[in-house]
Amino acid sequence: MKPFMVWCVIVCMLGGCTTLHPIANAPSDLSQHFNDDGVLQPGDRVIITTTKGVQHHLRVSSVHDGVIYGDHDSVPFSEIASVYRRDFSATKTTILVVVLAGVAGALAAAISSASHPNVGL
Repeated sequence: MKPFMVWCVIVCMLGGCTTLHPIANAPSDLSQHFNDDGVLQPGDRVIITTTKGVQHHLRVSSVHDGVIYGDHDSVPFSEIASVYRRDFSATKTTILVVVLAGVAGALAAAISSASHPNVGL
């Protein structure tokens, strides 16, 4: 049961390995940011907020003709209020690995000392 709980904690913490970066916050900026084919690439995960306040979480399949296309959804530039791209964060991942290694070491030491108590012989 303990390995399962450790696995669950690790999976939950992996969300800390990503960061949301703003791409554009004004509809007038969108054509400037997306027409160069360099800002969003197929496979990028984005959160798009529309002018009506609706959020679309999608993985970009293409960007053309004034529309961002996802796997199951698309959003025209004219309806976009902001776009955030989810990027991998090496710093957060490093911190996570160091903390998890420290916790694992502390748990191993505690378990070892509990199973081999000093009996004072």
